[in-house]
Amino acid sequence: MDNKPPIDTALVRRLVATQFPWWKDLAVRPVEFGGWDNRTFHLGDEMTVRLPSAAAYFLQVEKEHRWL
Repeated sequence: MDNKPPIDTALVRRLVATQFPWWKDLAVRPVEFGGWDNRTFHLGDEMTVRLPSAAAYFLQVEKEHRWL
């Protein structure tokens, strides 16, 4: 059984509209291959959205923020 949550463009659009309403009209397109730990989407022409692809990867987000 696959424990990965359904992460698709519709979910990204809802999250952006809720959390960043000023960007809600930007196009959302999946990156063809965004890796195993995250699902990555283009947001407009200049930004990306990265979401952990499974609960086990969630803690890596905080680690990346510290290092970046």
